[in-house]
Amino acid sequence: MSEDPHGQEDAETAFADGEDIELETEGEDGGESDPRAAEAATGRDPDVAAETPGHVDEVAVREEALGPEEELEQLRDRHLRLAAEFDNYRRRTRREILEAGEAARADLARRLLEIVDDLLRVSDMPCDPEAHEALHQGVGLIARKLLKALGDVGMEIIDPAGERFDPNYHEALVVTATDDPEADETVSQVLLTGYRIGDRLLRPAQVAVFRYEPEAES
Repeated sequence: MSEDPHGQEDAETAFADGEDIELETEGEDGGESDPRAAEAATGRDPDVAAETPGHVDEVAVREEALGPEEELEQLRDRHLRLAAEFDNYRRRTRREILEAGEAARADLARRLLEIVDDLLRVSDMPCDPEAHEALHQGVGLIARKLLKALGDVGMEIIDPAGERFDPNYHEALVVTATDDPEADETVSQVLLTGYRIGDRLLRPAQVAVFRYEPEAES
């Protein structure tokens, strides 16, 4: 039996075609898959996917590094604004206090000017013995006007005659013995009037104080 060269060629061609078909089938069904085919199917590059976790970590670290810096910059700006506002408030408060103090001094000086005018009128009076009584009355009137002007700005007189001695507002210059035990440590006489404004002591009252001494009874 003779071999047909054309049939052998057809068989070889068919076998070759069968192998090609079988190889394509293996690639599609259960054989080794092409990474690029997987890429086309999933839309992801294996190389890029393998590098993605490290890339994400790097971005996260970079964001974490930039976040505190931005927050610190915001805190710095806020601190500068608060410092500027506080400085302006301090200057404004100081200016208001100075203006209030100046206004209070000006008001007191205005009140005292009337008393100065009265003193000048008294000093211009002629030295006449018959005018002694009028001079005395004029000086008393001026003193009362002066005390009223100072009282209008909050000054109080400390006149503790007959009161219990208080070292916070009184200064004992003289001690007088007494046989009355109830009068012990009380003010017997005011030698110099004291003054205060609120809780601020301008001048303590200089006083004489009783001290109980049993020997004084005999």
